[in-house]
Amino acid sequence: VDTSAVEANLLGAGQVDGKTYGIPIGANTLALYYNKSILKAAGVDASSITDWASLTAALARVKAVGKVGITFSAIGTEEGSFQFEPWFWGAGADLTSLDSAQAQAALGLWASWVKDGYAPNSVLGDTQTTSWQEFAAGGTAFSENGTWQLANAASGSFPYGIISIPAESGGAAPTPTGGEFVTVPVQSDTSRYATTEKIVACLTSAGNAYTTDTTLSYVGATAAVQAQQGSASAALGPWITAVHTAKGRTSENLGTRYPKISQALWTAVQSALTGSSSVAAALATAQSSAQSAG
Repeated sequence: VDTSAVEANLLGAGQVDGKTYGIPIGANTLALYYNKSILKAAGVDASSITDWASLTAALARVKAVGKVGITFSAIGTEEGSFQFEPWFWGAGADLTSLDSAQAQAALGLWASWVKDGYAPNSVLGDTQTTSWQEFAAGGTAFSENGTWQLANAASGSFPYGIISIPAESGGAAPTPTGGEFVTVPVQSDTSRYATTEKIVACLTSAGNAYTTDTTLSYVGATAAVQAQQGSASAALGPWITAVHTAKGRTSENLGTRYPKISQALWTAVQSALTGSSSVAAALATAQSSAQSAG
């Protein structure tokens, strides 16, 4: 299957040891939705939020006017890791070193937001769906969520905007890619591959991929589909930009080690946010667990 047109960072989630095992039909990722009415009341200009310091300052101003600063999913599942990774990577941390100073900075940021009341305690049990529902209720300034909430945002009861998740020192943080891949299993009856190839071509062709991605509020995996989407919907602009800087969770040759690393990471997030462990201790335990898991 020809994968040459697929964006390299998106294709990376389907590669191990230099071999490609799948082709994406599209991708989704994360950004920050914001409630324009709340930010206006708090005197916050969304364009001024460019790093962690300016975002935290904005959350403080939101709290001062009696609103909730930010909601996200920190649940003890892959959703929690998925939502933490932009902050983790935005600090310069690496998934092979969960206890680094950079990792501690990222987890410390989330822990401080909960401790200072900028984020609600409910983030510990929130999925990405329940986190969005809290934001949609209208009392929260920011929501970390994905492209799949665009239709809900557009039909909501308040005006909204979208900004990139900021890295610690500025610029857009790398965000994790989501979405689905088409893979071809090895089959003993090799005559089946001819039909398999037709199915893969059907699912990943530009025209069909555009229809599928638009229906799912995904971003196309190729520049051609992305350009077509951008022309058809200005709302997808920030998401196309976000997808360009995103990376696969299993990329960098983590492969099947990733789920073990992720479980250790979400456990650390839960421990630190509940206060049952310090940030440093939680991440030290996570690194030990990830290494022992192989």
